[in-house]
Amino acid sequence: MSVYFAVVLVVALGLVFTYTNGFQDGSSVAASTIASRALSRHQAVFLVALFELLGAMLGGSSVANTITGITSWPREPSLLPVLASALTAAIAWNFVTKAFGIPSSSTHALVGGVLGALLAASGGWHYVKWGELNHLVNATGICRIVLSLLCSPVVGFLAGYVGLMVSVAVLRRATAELNVTLKKMQWFAVPVLAFGHGANDSQKTMGIIMLALASAGYCQPGEMPLWVRGITAVALALGVVSLVPRIIRRVGSIYRLRPLHGLVSEAGSGVIVLIASITGGPLSASQVIASTVIGVGTAERKKGVQWIIAKDMIRAWCLTIPSAGAVAWIVYYVIFDCLGLSVR
Repeated sequence: MSVYFAVVLVVALGLVFTYTNGFQDGSSVAASTIASRALSRHQAVFLVALFELLGAMLGGSSVANTITGITSWPREPSLLPVLASALTAAIAWNFVTKAFGIPSSSTHALVGGVLGALLAASGGWHYVKWGELNHLVNATGICRIVLSLLCSPVVGFLAGYVGLMVSVAVLRRATAELNVTLKKMQWFAVPVLAFGHGANDSQKTMGIIMLALASAGYCQPGEMPLWVRGITAVALALGVVSLVPRIIRRVGSIYRLRPLHGLVSEAGSGVIVLIASITGGPLSASQVIASTVIGVGTAERKKGVQWIIAKDMIRAWCLTIPSAGAVAWIVYYVIFDCLGLSVR
């Protein structure tokens, strides 16, 4: 397989992965506003898709740089099969979870795929850049990614819990007419969340494509061609248009959401995702959103939270990295090792 074909393959797989990311996390982004009946499904799709596109185009490259730092593999063509195997595994996992309507983490799937493919290619963890956790802010490599993935759901839960408690205290004398205003405010909260998600999740694919181009000698390490940003943004927006109703229902049914709940969840999630995008922390938007909904529900009425649904989500999150890693290992071993399909 020629280097040129291998690069084209990685780029194509990256776009498919971004599309699956769009319908996975995009469904979670729109879930609370649809469940609280602030926006119709068509209105939510339009707003989310538009601001996901803008977020991908204008969101910088901090997260992409974090992703490129996941491996110390030399920037040479031999890295291309590793990236192709990782993306194939992440795509497969996203389609499996879509079929079951589970709001899984595309970020977990991608990280698991990269780790599994690196293990298959090198026979060990030699080329995994683990990084350090000596300083939380300056964590690097896998440590930075794991820190972001582990902390963000906890912060999301606290944001939902505290946000609702404060809102109820401030608005305790408000009348039912306030719901109209709260629904209108979601027209501003949803775009913030969608922009943050677009800025964060699109850069994960951009980082992989940047690695592929640098490995083939088509660009300098760390360089972000404008066309990469453009095609990734479009793929993400198209994925959002293909929202998965079952995922929307699952997230929206964690707790019976009303306008105030939806607004608090969206605002809290949006701030967390935006901060992560600026600081270079690749997180799972679906985790953050689900966590804020759980936090909101716990703050108002713990017994009203559908913990069975929450447990199913947590189980899927725990399975994602090892499952995607196993698939990536198999893909690399069968296609690039056993069949001898190397890049030359």
